[in-house]
Order: sequence, then C-alpha cells, then structure tokens
Amino acid sequence: MESAEAEPILQCPTCRSALSVNREVKEVDEHCPVCRSEVSLRVFPRLYREPVNTMPSKLASDSEAKCNFYPELPAEKVCDECGCFLSEKAAIRWGSLDLCLPCLHRLREEKKSSAFVARSALHDNRALALVTLLAPLSLFTAPVAIFLLLKNRKNPETFEPRSAVMWWLAMFLSVAWLIVWTVLITAWTSLIFAEFS
Repeated sequence: MESAEAEPILQCPTCRSALSVNREVKEVDEHCPVCRSEVSLRVFPRLYREPVNTMPSKLASDSEAKCNFYPELPAEKVCDECGCFLSEKAAIRWGSLDLCLPCLHRLREEKKSSAFVARSALHDNRALALVTLLAPLSLFTAPVAIFLLLKNRKNPETFEPRSAVMWWLAMFLSVAWLIVWTVLITAWTSLIFAEFS
C-alpha cells in the first residue's frame, strides 16, 4: 500500500495501524507506535518499484488486424513459427524470435528443439560421474558411460555450445578403466589356471 507521498506504508500485523517506511529497507524490526507490539517484517524490493501498467494502451478497431489470443487487442506482431497474429500481451520473445505460447510449448515439449529445452541433460558430466564417483564399480559403470557418450555425441541437448574437454575426459577414463579391469581379470584367470596346472 502506498501513501499520498508515494512512500511505502506497511501495517502492524497486530493492530493494523500504518507503519511509515520512508527509506528502502530489507527488514523492519521495531515496535508498533500504537500498540507497542514487536514488528518483524521482511520487505521485498518490489514494494519500492513503480507499479507496472498491465492494461493495454488501446483496443483494436474493426478495421485493424486482431490478436488471435486476445481479440480485443490489435495485432502488433506475428508468430515466427506459425504466423498467427499476436498482440504485445500474447507475444513471447525467445532470443530473436516472437512466438505464441502454443508454438513455444510445441518446440519445447514435442519437437524437443535444443534452443527451447526446459532443462538440459549433460551426458558427459553423467558419464564422468559414473567412472569417478563410482570407480570401484567401474567394471559395470564404464560401459554405461561409453554408451551414454557415444549415444549423445551427435545430439547434445544443451542450451549453449559446450567444450569437448569433459566428453574426452570421460571417454578416456572409461576406456582406461575397461583396460585396467581387462588386465586384472586376465591376470587373475591366468593365476587360477597356473595354480591348477
């Protein structure tokens, strides 16, 4: 709530009397001037911002193109994916594209386009974790890590291009662990056969 001087006004939680805060603060820890109860409030920065005008500046006339989603508003943009008319309220700016909400949903959830993914699976990090954090089990985790690395090599689902260092490091460690296990198993079986012969 704001006063006539546009100073943020807070209320005492006990008696609802106004507490004037004439400076930008993060917390209020004091006593109410009316009921003397202790007031401890956390003030969010939005309290000090100018209110955002969410009302459209003008409505569409009969001679104008209208927004497909808000027919009372004039069309100001066109969806770069499907070509439908969009008002400023309906348009979603994604990078350099203006999109409608159904197209953004389709690109993210159905087409799984890498520029629109909601979350990114870093398969090289997963593979590296398999051969480092689970090193004692690397006889089983190293082949899984190699599978993850090779399967997702051509189609990385990342927001931005990544360096290949993690991929090569994970691949090197996976192959190294397989070689170590192969040598150990070969030496162990040769010792067993030598003992029986």
